[in-house]
Amino acid sequence: MLDALGLFKRNINQLFGICVDIMNTGRSLQLLSSSMQTLANNGVIQAAKIGGGKGRPILALVESLNQTPREIKPEVEAIEQLCAELARLTAQSSNIVWRYYQLIASVLVAMPQGRQASCLMDRDLPSRLRFTTTADISRLMSHPSFQFGEPLERDNRSSIAAICQANLTELHARLSEALRCLNDTRRALHGLKMIGLTARYMAFCIASEAAALDEGGMNFKTLAAEIGHVVDELDARTHAMKSSIDEGQSLVELLLKGDSYAKQDTLQ
Repeated sequence: MLDALGLFKRNINQLFGICVDIMNTGRSLQLLSSSMQTLANNGVIQAAKIGGGKGRPILALVESLNQTPREIKPEVEAIEQLCAELARLTAQSSNIVWRYYQLIASVLVAMPQGRQASCLMDRDLPSRLRFTTTADISRLMSHPSFQFGEPLERDNRSSIAAICQANLTELHARLSEALRCLNDTRRALHGLKMIGLTARYMAFCIASEAAALDEGGMNFKTLAAEIGHVVDELDARTHAMKSSIDEGQSLVELLLKGDSYAKQDTLQ
């Protein structure tokens, strides 16, 4: 009778794994930012060595490119903070749903089993409830069978039910915050992608200017190619993060409705 809730609990644990993947990918973006900074600094040094005014266009381009890592850094730091918050929220959600599962199991074990209770009791009720919404708990606890037993026993059941309601409310709040973090992370990724597009364009311009240079032209062609590789890696990692965000959003939206995925590989 707890199969649906067990799947719900596994889906929340699955969400935690998704968010950890997002966080790890977000942290790796710092390395790309550092690589971009190193390339831009080297470009400035090389352009300054070209004499006769021929290096001025290249110098202007690499100096503009040198601003890119400074633009990327705050975006990456914002993503890291969002990812850390997301991991914290999903870890809390996993703890809450584990505790809630144990409490629901206790309530079901404590259901009155006497003959009089059995006459009034809808024996199939627990199997029809998913226990993933507060309405399920209210429906279970309002059943006439829970009117039986000693006053202390009834009070204990009511107290457990109230804690279950509070846990589900808290879980809903954490999942709602996690959904907000996922949306904010998606927006931050869009800003990062636009910076990457600018860097790619600058690399193209540097390669074009390098073609007209006799001295040091090959160095700048190499620089442009390396910048392109960094941007390619940036695109790959942001794409991976976006896919994980899409997966996480779909799962959270379903969990907030009290539903769950029937199969774990449905998301893949």
